[in-house]
Parts: sequence; structure tokens; C-alpha cells
Amino acid sequence: MHPTIETFLAKLTALHQLEPRNLPNDVLHVMVSMSPEELFKTCTQMAVLLNNIPSQTEPITLSEEEIATLAEEYLKGILKRFR
Repeated sequence: MHPTIETFLAKLTALHQLEPRNLPNDVLHVMVSMSPEELFKTCTQMAVLLNNIPSQTEPITLSEEEIATLAEEYLKGILKRFR
């Protein structure tokens, strides 16, 4: 993972900061410069962090299909920032 994104993740204080509309511009700049494969991997990681929160009684339960769908939606959210 890119150092800029790692620094951003290390400083997170709330989950809403992971939403595409709330990402800082330096993180967006890094993501836009990634290869398509790197970008999809990063979107997947961010989407899982944002949506795959276990509770005290329920374990993490996202399927591969759900993860792929969430990653696509995350990427669409990033693209909306550039419109």
C-alpha cells in the first residue's frame, strides 16, 4: 500500500472518513495515479474496512462476491468526486 494511504489509515478516527466523498485530496491523487489493478485492490481494501465490521456476537461474513460489489461501488464513489 502507498505510504500516503498508510498514513491516512493510521490517523483515522472514524469510519465515515473512509467513504470516498470524505477522502483527502492527497489520497485521491495517489489513487488516481495507480494502475487499474492497484486501484481495484485499494478500493477493495477500503471497502472491506468500511463495511466489514464484526460485532461482539457476529464474525466477519462478507463473501467474495459481496466484496467485489462493494469495491466497484467504492470506485464509483471515487469517480463521482471528479465529475
